[in-house]
Amino acid sequence: MLLKTKMENFEIQLTGITYQIEPQENGTFRIMEGEEKLGVIYPEPGTLGIQWKTMDEMGEDFAAQIGELISEHEMCKSNL
Repeated sequence: MLLKTKMENFEIQLTGITYQIEPQENGTFRIMEGEEKLGVIYPEPGTLGIQWKTMDEMGEDFAAQIGELISEHEMCKSNL
């Protein structure tokens, strides 16, 4: 029997604002500020490594900054 690991929500901070990150089963990440959903971001392979993208109105620069923080969080989690 294969057990699914529940991906746990976590928080990150960017420019003094705390965002809630909700990992989704399809590999995307929902970005929340309080009760407001800002959008969804996802990693894509790029020429210089992983690039973070969004189809929402949050902007590519913001998605990239949040994505880098998610990558750092995931690396720290896997080193535990």
